[in-house]
Amino acid sequence: MQRSDPVKSIALAYISLRVNLSLEGHTEMMSDGATLAVSGAPVASLNAVISPDLDPDAKTMETLADSAALAGLPWSMHVRGLPKSGVIDVARRHGLTNSTELPLMIRHPQAGQPAADNGVLVRPVDGDEMTVYARTLADGFGVPHEAFALFAHPVLADIEGFTFYLAESEGELVGTGMAAVQGDLLGVFNIGVLPRYRRQGHGRAITTEIVRAHYATGATTAYLYSSPMGESVYAAAGFKEEEILTMFTAPS
Repeated sequence: MQRSDPVKSIALAYISLRVNLSLEGHTEMMSDGATLAVSGAPVASLNAVISPDLDPDAKTMETLADSAALAGLPWSMHVRGLPKSGVIDVARRHGLTNSTELPLMIRHPQAGQPAADNGVLVRPVDGDEMTVYARTLADGFGVPHEAFALFAHPVLADIEGFTFYLAESEGELVGTGMAAVQGDLLGVFNIGVLPRYRRQGHGRAITTEIVRAHYATGATTAYLYSSPMGESVYAAAGFKEEEILTMFTAPS
């Protein structure tokens, strides 16, 4: 009997997002949906082998992990839930001995439209502002600007379903966000707040305003992958943890 998997549609939407971000890199998809998405960015999470299944095939994952497209790049393997030994062995054979559990949080339709937060202006940006977006995103995550240089590419703003946001408070940039819409699913990503503006509710405000904007145009379910310290922020915006994503990386 086939196991029910109500979250698989979100896993597939996440893979589609990663493929779209691999503008000048390399992508490859296997018959079971397992995907290699290489953006070329110097960030392990942005070059990944990903499976949409709860019980991925280890041989398929190994085939993708052996790709020459990953040579010389930091990369990662993304697996839903707690992986079985076969997948763990594949990760270890490729030097990915660190693992991080990222909560998948979902905001279901019954949560309704969130209340507006008038303290922050969250506005979409076009291709001309993607350089500002990328720099603000890197500053919000505390990484060198070159780490997120791919987000400066103007063509990203033209991809169907993608919207990039800058957030302002009292005329000053405070953070970033990103929406990836596929059907009625809204993926919320790149929620970053500049260090001097943290702990003022801006992360929740950015998340809420992105949800409001896309619920108003037809999205009914929002999802995101949270860092452990961000869970309380997203819970306050109506998201609930549904499962985890295990990400394998090499030691830094």
